[in-house]
Amino acid sequence: MADLRFNEETRTTVRKRVLAEHFLKIYGKDLKELDKDGEEQLRKVHESQNSSQLMSNIFWMIASIAVFYYTDFAIAIRVDHRINRLWFNIGIALIGLNIAIGIYFIVICSWIRKIPTDNWEKHAPALIPVATASFIAGSIW
Repeated sequence: MADLRFNEETRTTVRKRVLAEHFLKIYGKDLKELDKDGEEQLRKVHESQNSSQLMSNIFWMIASIAVFYYTDFAIAIRVDHRINRLWFNIGIALIGLNIAIGIYFIVICSWIRKIPTDNWEKHAPALIPVATASFIAGSIW
């Protein structure tokens, strides 16, 4: 049984080695050059994804502003007597906390400190769960 497993592992290793040699013969490049080309291609893909995310974010911001402007939401919040102000103010405070954390990440971490978005969890591990919880709780209240 052990010999059969060893043979399978050996076959897999040989198969990978043959494929790698065949790949290098076809493209005729050194592995270091392949890594540089791959890094450049990954950088281009990442930049294009960032631009599409930026356009999506801009669209949602414009849509939320339009909904707020064209409905009587602001007037209803200020004048409607059916709103329980205690719970409303707690909800607004929790949503405000969520927005403050978002501004911290976007403005301070991304723009000022130049921390990539992938490293936000390493930089401030507790803030993302706090922002999520405050948004959920603020939405309920």
